[in-house]
Amino acid sequence: MRYSGGGWTSRLSYLWTDTGATPLSYGMTLLQLYMATDEYKRFWTLSNAISLLRAVLTLPAVWLIALGRDYVWEAFVVFAAMIASDWIDGYVARRRGEISQWGKILDPLADKVGIGAIAIALVCFKNLPVWLLVAVLVRDAAIFFGGVYLVRQCGVVLKSNIWGKATSLALSGLLLAYFWEAEVLKPTLLGISVALLGISLISYARRFFSITKN
Repeated sequence: MRYSGGGWTSRLSYLWTDTGATPLSYGMTLLQLYMATDEYKRFWTLSNAISLLRAVLTLPAVWLIALGRDYVWEAFVVFAAMIASDWIDGYVARRRGEISQWGKILDPLADKVGIGAIAIALVCFKNLPVWLLVAVLVRDAAIFFGGVYLVRQCGVVLKSNIWGKATSLALSGLLLAYFWEAEVLKPTLLGISVALLGISLISYARRFFSITKN
């Protein structure tokens, strides 16, 4: 079966399902095909750079958590920059016409990397409930593998939605409350975060089954 055209996600689906390529040859062929497309050039945009910066800021955030109370304001600055970047990258992408498949991948991926890593650090240093960490990681894993399936089988990138963004914002507030040891805020933010985790997972599941059905 010959590949008959389409975007880079369609090519990915074709390579995976119709050629029987090994993972290495599949990856190399995909890279060669992708670098020849306009989509490759759209990786290097300001909005994508902001998303990547959010992921990079995870490292100093975790380090400052490990250092403890003496660096609470430095950690706040890093956390605030990460939270702000989650909204700025989307605004910049829309304003500058930079919406791309890469952006749909990098934005939610940066969210998951940042929240997951910071949650692990807070479990270790600030008594964040382990069950909450497990819930976050299980939800993110389900969305990730569901997204991989859609790319391979349908050539569709599962982008973030309003429920995903709301969940990230609530979790960010909860993580800040645990870092600051703000006991009065913890129960409320914990309840909101758990509710949004469930709602966002259901919303992604509905989109997943809608896409696969069609």
